Amino acid sequence: ASDLERNPFRPGMGLEPPYLADRQYQLQRFVRYLDGFPEFPRNVRVIGLRGVAKTVLLQRYAALAEESGWVVVRRELGTDLQDEAAFGLAVLDDCRFALDRVSRPPAAARHSTPAIAHALDLLRGISFLLAGVSLPVRPPSTAIRQRPVLSDQLFSALEASCRTAASAGRRGVILCYDEAHLLRDSANQRQYPLSALLAAVARAQRESIPVMLVVCGLPPLTDNLALAKSYSERMFQAEVLDALRPPEDQHAFDRPLSESHRDFEPELIEAVRGDARGYPFHIQFFGALLWDSVPVSEPITKEHFRSLRPVILEALDQAFFDARLARTSNLERRLLVAIAAGGESSPIRSVL
Repeated sequence: ASDLERNPFRPGMGLEPPYLADRQYQLQRFVRYLDGFPEFPRNVRVIGLRGVAKTVLLQRYAALAEESGWVVVRRELGTDLQDEAAFGLAVLDDCRFALDRVSRPPAAARHSTPAIAHALDLLRGISFLLAGVSLPVRPPSTAIRQRPVLSDQLFSALEASCRTAASAGRRGVILCYDEAHLLRDSANQRQYPLSALLAAVARAQRESIPVMLVVCGLPPLTDNLALAKSYSERMFQAEVLDALRPPEDQHAFDRPLSESHRDFEPELIEAVRGDARGYPFHIQFFGALLWDSVPVSEPITKEHFRSLRPVILEALDQAFFDARLARTSNLERRLLVAIAAGGESSPIRSVL
């Protein structure tokens, strides 16, 4: 298909946009963080609402890290990992994945086979403990007779995988965890998976073990981290993603059109900017529907947008807002009505 037959816009979850607008500063900072290891280890916390390209930025982070010689492990967290044992096994799988990545290049495998075998043996032992599987008939040693706490187990796993990766010529291991706001401690259930992860990573970095943690999620992630460990604000560099700033909000819309050789009317840009208001998902959504709705033989004009706007907004409601509205409480709906009627400066007390 020619460029004019391909829709360049990518509304969706984690889909790479044709132009990643207004995120160059986050990417530049991330490169500096990578270069600071091991003398100055840092972790990253990416926060933002749905549709601001958090996952896309996380993917770019992973690509930059791989290019710099790091082993990158990516995982989408969920409420199914609130159980300490389940979470511990998931992190062990990530450590095994990192070791598998290290062992693939023949040159690295020749120089690090004993270390990889030793690390994998250690991970298997920890897996037995976490899963509650009985060990062989031979009496266990003193070291494994008493089950260690989860943070100690995670530290041992991270140490084994990261040091083995370094011995194979890699710079270290980066854990990239998306939807991390879904992972939180529960005092009622006596489950503390997030605390264990933070403690293990903090200890590893104090001991110059090359590991980096990148967590990405909705705003509650910040509170969950703070509740898990009081030092979490000192562990992470915060990246808060919001609407695109001018002129990057314009470029997010007009560059895909220009690079696809699609003709458009200059006045169209301001019309779309007025509704999208720099919100990355909305820009992609408006662009995709306009592209599909206007014949490729015609330039997309402001008049096209004006006539299609009701259909686009209805589609956006159904695709993006309906599910969110269904999850709101009665009080939250009253707040939304007040904001719609009086603007974002409406005092909360006016609807309580």
